[in-house]
Amino acid sequence: MDDRVTNHNCEKNSSDLLEIAAQLAALAEDIKTLAAMPIEQISTLIAPSDRPEASSE
Repeated sequence: MDDRVTNHNCEKNSSDLLEIAAQLAALAEDIKTLAAMPIEQISTLIAPSDRPEASSE
């Protein structure tokens, strides 16, 4: 294989790996930000007027 082709392929692979590394670093920052956020409780209580009527079966 021609050395120029090999060099081009290596440079392309290196470029792709750097892009993936940058994306992973950004994802890690997003995860750190989300992990620092408090978890809010979601109320699952249903008001008595919203409850379905019990069946008489």
